[in-house]
Amino acid sequence: MRAHVRLLKTGMYWGLMLSLVIFELATVPPVQAATRDEVGIATGATLLRMNDKDLDSRLADIERLGATWIRVDFSWPAIQPEGPTIYHWKMYDRVVRVAGVHHLKILAVLDYTAPWAAEPRCATLVITKAAAQKCNPQSNAAFARFARTAAIRYKHQSIRAWEIWNEPNLSSYWKTARRNKTVYYDPRAYAALANAAAREIRHNSPGTLVVTGGLAPMFEPKFPKGMRQSDFLAQMLPYLNPKLFDAVGVHPYSWPVPPARAVSYNAFYTVDQGRPKDNLRTIMARAGWGNKQIWGTEYGAPTTGARAVAQPTKRNRPDHVTEASQAQIVKQGLDIWYDKANVGPLFVHSDSDQWLPTSHKNEDGFGLRRSDGSKKPAYDAFRTVAQQVQGRY
Repeated sequence: MRAHVRLLKTGMYWGLMLSLVIFELATVPPVQAATRDEVGIATGATLLRMNDKDLDSRLADIERLGATWIRVDFSWPAIQPEGPTIYHWKMYDRVVRVAGVHHLKILAVLDYTAPWAAEPRCATLVITKAAAQKCNPQSNAAFARFARTAAIRYKHQSIRAWEIWNEPNLSSYWKTARRNKTVYYDPRAYAALANAAAREIRHNSPGTLVVTGGLAPMFEPKFPKGMRQSDFLAQMLPYLNPKLFDAVGVHPYSWPVPPARAVSYNAFYTVDQGRPKDNLRTIMARAGWGNKQIWGTEYGAPTTGARAVAQPTKRNRPDHVTEASQAQIVKQGLDIWYDKANVGPLFVHSDSDQWLPTSHKNEDGFGLRRSDGSKKPAYDAFRTVAQQVQGRY
């Protein structure tokens, strides 16, 4: 009898201890989920329509590079093109599954607007269907339902973080109609959409991280093309609910200069340096977001383009660099990024020119490999530093 009581008490003790451990783990902020010492590759939507063999080979190569994350577009227009009740998940399911095989975590970007959901005034002001997909949705609730469905579907799988939209500070990626029949970027409207989506993700997949849409470098904006990262961030944060987000997303491109160069058109430098009005970390601290991580969800440099400039300025920069400069930018960026305070992964765009679109003048030159699959100097630079970064902490 005494032995039974002792056993019962022991069981109660360990049951209590287990409950306390579970409670403690449940209350750990999600941002602590092993992101400090990890490196990523930004792939956009280029993985989705690859055949099975090429997809497996490409993700195996990214794994060999030392990356532990990939950034993938989860496009609302592609997933729900016909209407609010029909979903097309097949090609996304495959990417999620194969990424898991190669031990790669996914930062999934929920972006753009299904054709049936666009805000009508905006849709009538743009010329093409592709441009209309960048209009804000007529209903944030519809986008939030899309986010909810995605979060539930991929809960406990290789998607470990969600990014809400892409480059919302540019009107080419986020369009809102104005009364004067123009379209422009709108930090407050974006914040309302991001809150709605983040709330559904938090509720339905609480173990995943939520990141604001990566802000594009723009230092001399011309209305209505876009707004500076710093200005958009300062106007967006007061309308975001900080309890719903783990990190702020930025695209800290520095080219044509190295990331440590102290110039005003270097978005890497102004992440946490430079004048207070340009310094993103200062702006976050003033808004009460000082404890949030900053994720670099795109970074790199293109090696193809049409415009060369002898002496770059913030108004006049070349659209590409040499392969040697690309390697230097990638290496220094990875070296310096992880010395910054409270940052998450840095995602290099991208692994190979072979898979990048050729529709833009320099888009097909961002890869670490050339279009024939051969390695640029940046490939080995990435692999060497990625291994060092992951062994640093």
